[in-house]
Amino acid sequence: MKNFADKTIYITGGASGIGLETGKRLAAAGARIVVFDYNLADAAIAAIEAAGTAPVASYQVDMADRAAVLATVALAAVQCGAPDIVINSAGIGITGEFATMKFEDFDRVMQVNLYGSRHLCEAVLPLMRARGRGKIVLVASMAGITPVYGYTDYSTSKYAVLGFGECLRFELKPLGIDVQIVCPGEVETPMVVAERAIIHPATRAMKALGGHISLEQAVDELIAGIARGQALIVLGGKARLTFWMRRLVPPSIWYAISDGIIARALRAGSPA
Repeated sequence: MKNFADKTIYITGGASGIGLETGKRLAAAGARIVVFDYNLADAAIAAIEAAGTAPVASYQVDMADRAAVLATVALAAVQCGAPDIVINSAGIGITGEFATMKFEDFDRVMQVNLYGSRHLCEAVLPLMRARGRGKIVLVASMAGITPVYGYTDYSTSKYAVLGFGECLRFELKPLGIDVQIVCPGEVETPMVVAERAIIHPATRAMKALGGHISLEQAVDELIAGIARGQALIVLGGKARLTFWMRRLVPPSIWYAISDGIIARALRAGSPA
């Protein structure tokens, strides 16, 4: 954890879920935390401050709004200093089958998850290039590695974040800037808890492939991966096993296995 002492760390989505827990851990390690979130919560900011010794700065911003992201990051850089590490944990998901999905819902997920990642990188890149160093951590998902029934919008956005991050890594590595991509399986976050009330049985069955881990374990592995400089950080033992299966198993076999899982789930019952 000494890697994070006295570092200025920007965290989007830092008022809940993985972002909040990561902020608390890094604050406890001596980092200066700057939180960006669409829904700022006083209790969340207070919890991060209580975990460390430095004041926590917070900014309300919609990651889908390019102009707002650029302006807010520029303001934070003036008031709090340029970031040593940027963790983009902001993200949303709207589950459901594509045939009944509204365009506006699909578009919102893409705007926040993909374009939000893009806007943030645009905003922080000049700050890091001026110093010749920095670290950008983009939170994607196992849903960006293994397609999931009922996750057409979310999986599409996370596949794109994964591709964006990998391309960006090659461009920025020669400049002294690291890009790391995080792919969690299912983590016990407020978004996952809310989803359980409406999740399709086939979605639930497919998500089980990636496993389920606690928020604490996810953040333990996330921070360890950042400290080690891993280019791709897959969170959870079952998720890592699924990752390698997806890479090594021929597509025809993978699709046959997935089709079987979905067929059994559909026979078992329709969504509530």
